[in-house]
Amino acid sequence: MLRALGIAAFAALAGCQTLGEVSGGSALSGQELDTAVGLYGPWAEYLVLDGKRTYVWRRHYVAEDKPYFCELRVEMGFRRTISTSTLQGYPDACRLFAVRYRTANN
Repeated sequence: MLRALGIAAFAALAGCQTLGEVSGGSALSGQELDTAVGLYGPWAEYLVLDGKRTYVWRRHYVAEDKPYFCELRVEMGFRRTISTSTLQGYPDACRLFAVRYRTANN
């Protein structure tokens, strides 16, 4: 299941390489919050927006001495299940949210 999640997230980001900014959903919708924490570590910020718990992860990328950012926002639904998740920012910074797997043979 996590492998499918990683492949879907990578595929969504791969199509955005030529854009100046990435904006869209991610494959986390419907997963438990622990899935996002397991993939990306602790969140950077916790907010309550319109009465809904929202967790925010950020990634930072530097190219030619210029900082670029990407933000993943996860809005919670019923029983710690992610109702919506959005990814927005610079493509190279957003690629830092991609999940990579190694097999025992690699």
